[in-house]
This record gives sequence, structure tokens and C-alpha cells, in this order.
Amino acid sequence: CARNARKFAMSMVQLELDEKDKESFSEMQQGMNQARQELAMVDGNMRKVATERREAELILAELSGMGPDTAAYKQCGKMFIQSPIDQLKGSLTTKAERCQKDHDALSEKRKHVTEAAGKLQEDFQAFIKEHLYTQEKS
Repeated sequence: CARNARKFAMSMVQLELDEKDKESFSEMQQGMNQARQELAMVDGNMRKVATERREAELILAELSGMGPDTAAYKQCGKMFIQSPIDQLKGSLTTKAERCQKDHDALSEKRKHVTEAAGKLQEDFQAFIKEHLYTQEKS
């Protein structure tokens, strides 16, 4: 039993690849890396859009308690320009709706990217299993 354990510990796992297989392996790795990068990019964009939506909703909630004759200012670069409060409410509502649509679209894109990444991972695992062999150390 101890002898078998020692043999197992001494065995090395290697991939047996010819030039064509090495090229395929490299392409699969690149595809997986691209999928990971795209997924990270989509996740970052989703967080950004969600933050913008929350910000617009919070400002809109603050403005909803104010009357139509209240002086309100909109930031434009380093300046603040007085704007009708109803116009500000309208633009914030539009922004919140646009952000929600963008978030929904990004969620759908994330779903597709995740599926594609899973397929690439499955193909990669199948490739590894196909080319895997164990070699005993002398």
C-alpha cells in the first residue's frame, strides 16, 4: 500500500502535444482569457450603470419633496446653472430609465458571455483529458 502511494507520488502528469495540438491549446487559452476579460468588462459596466441609476433615483427622491417654484441648479462642468425643477426631474427620470435598460441589456450580454465561457471551459477540459497521460519517474 505504501509502495503504491510512493509510485503515485512519483508519477508526473504531462500533456502529449504535437505542433497542431500546441497551436490549438494556445488558441483555447487565448479564447478563455478573452472570455474572462469580456466578462470582467461587462461586470464593471453593470456596476457603473447600477451606480448611475441609484444616484439618479436618490436625487430624484430628494427633488420630489420640493415645490415647482424652488430654485434648483444643474451642474455643468465647474459651473451650476439654474434650471426649472420639473426639467431636472424629467432628465433624472429619463436617466434612471435609460440606466435600467442598459443594465438589462448588459445582464443579457453577461448571460451570453458566461455561456460562451462555459463552453470554452468544457472544450478545454475535453482537450486536456484527450491529451493527458501519466509517465512514471525512474
